[in-house]
Amino acid sequence: MKILHLLLAVSVGLVAGVTLERQLLRETISSETALEHAAKHRDPNYVCPMHAEIVSDQPGSCPICGMDLVKRQPPGGEIDLHADESMPVVTMKSAVINNLGVRTAEVRRGTLVRRIETPGFIQQITKDAYTRINAPAKGRFIRFLVEPDQWLEAGDAMAEISLKGLADVQQKHLDLLADAGHDGDAETGNGEDSHTGITIAYTRQLLLKAGMTDADISRLEADREIYDTITLKAEHAGTVLERRVRDGDEITSGQLLFVLGGMMRATVLANAFQRDAAWIKPGQAAEIVLPFDADKVWKGVVSQGAVSLNVTSQSIGIQLSFTAPNDLIKPGMYVVGQIFGQVRDDALVIPADAVIYSAAGNRVICALGGGRFKPVPVTVGISSGDEVEILSGVEVGDVVVTSAQFLIDSESSLQASFRRLGG
Repeated sequence: MKILHLLLAVSVGLVAGVTLERQLLRETISSETALEHAAKHRDPNYVCPMHAEIVSDQPGSCPICGMDLVKRQPPGGEIDLHADESMPVVTMKSAVINNLGVRTAEVRRGTLVRRIETPGFIQQITKDAYTRINAPAKGRFIRFLVEPDQWLEAGDAMAEISLKGLADVQQKHLDLLADAGHDGDAETGNGEDSHTGITIAYTRQLLLKAGMTDADISRLEADREIYDTITLKAEHAGTVLERRVRDGDEITSGQLLFVLGGMMRATVLANAFQRDAAWIKPGQAAEIVLPFDADKVWKGVVSQGAVSLNVTSQSIGIQLSFTAPNDLIKPGMYVVGQIFGQVRDDALVIPADAVIYSAAGNRVICALGGGRFKPVPVTVGISSGDEVEILSGVEVGDVVVTSAQFLIDSESSLQASFRRLGG
């Protein structure tokens, strides 16, 4: 009988203990949110930052990429709960930031020019600058100052000539200036010889016809030093062609001495994508690079836009023109052009490397400070070299990540996925 009572007491105590334990467990669970409870019991605890399918319950490395597995943190510990649920904030320690090589740049305002690459070939070549150099008066050809085929720029010296009577005209010009100085007419050029009627303006015109430049005449008037030698200078770029005289030859007025030429105007048929057609207008500046000399850039212009359409490649033909020496360009030669299209002033500018392009939309990683980073959707405008325009999404002074942004973006996507799984 005593044994029966003892067994009954033990059974009652056991049932009471189990009931009390369950009650306490329910109270404990009810004090936690579902997200907190799931975070505490989530397993496994380590995951690869780049491959979400690689998980482990202990530290290690990813067998695919070799990166160290990182410990999963409870969502409330790493994600800003007030941020966009689809793009959570990622928090990293300074050591991790340094190891990843994170670099940033500040959003600023600047001017962007849309540049359009247009490869093509030379269709036609015509003479551009071609000048016949004649003797202004009777005299003597002293010497050439250039070598055969030497390239000249505008203003370079080509040859020296000596003209008969030049010294007399220079002396007359100086005498008229001296006389006019006494009468106050030197600055107006109204000085006149009372016997011959010759004026300062007339002698100046004679000096210009003789080949003297305005700078030469100014030097004559300042130094009052007479000389009968004229230096012929190039009016434009080119080379000395068709030499008709030799050093020391006597020359007559109007005699052809040589030709300054060699510059040719090339017409280029270049190709551009159809999407760029609206940005290309006649008269826009262009730069042309020849394939054998990529360091030299020749200035050109858009002659005509959308002159043809290639049905196969769906590209449009653009007509460019530029000037270059005749020995450098040939019909049919391949060239690469760059058109400077639309100019955008006061645009929001960031480095092109900062933009992450995807089918879901373009975005950048903004550095919020304190090791916190957040993906932000942006609308991209025109691009120019290594910079792009941002139409919306960021403001001046914001800081964007330009290196390792893809890793941060992947971590944010993983955290967003974990949050959705957590309810």
